[in-house]
Amino acid sequence: MKSNSMPGRPLRFAILRGSVRSLLASAAGISFVVLAGAAGAPQFTSPIDNGPLEIKLLPGEKITEGVQKFYETGQDPYKGDPQALAEGKDLYETYCQACHMPDGSGRIGPSLIGDTHHYPRFTTDKGMFEIVYGGATGAMQPFGKRLTQDQILHVMAYVRSLKK
Repeated sequence: MKSNSMPGRPLRFAILRGSVRSLLASAAGISFVVLAGAAGAPQFTSPIDNGPLEIKLLPGEKITEGVQKFYETGQDPYKGDPQALAEGKDLYETYCQACHMPDGSGRIGPSLIGDTHHYPRFTTDKGMFEIVYGGATGAMQPFGKRLTQDQILHVMAYVRSLKK
């Protein structure tokens, strides 16, 4: 395992599979960075400049089974799951609807429904994750600093359920 640490900087690790990754993070009491392109994860890129997008765990965040499936497939595993949709709706109402409207039709932020999107990458789950996690131009802030990756996937599942 390669460490990229210096005094005052967090340790960085490539993604480790399954529970080993969570165990290391918990046992060591450290934050670690999921490096874009590491084994087991899709290559994440910034919607702003297409540069690498580092995925960092929030304090206390754990990689859930859903997030692990997302890393492996690039597909949101929560689509169509009633409980996940309910949780995603609650999060959407708290964090998203002020800019994107309750129905996703857009106000300050672009429409999340229909066939035309401000960012073409929005049409894929991986692309939507990049936008929500890393932020984008305009008022779209990076929600990876406020929501866990699992919560982001729940919001994404809810957004995908909105009527076009």
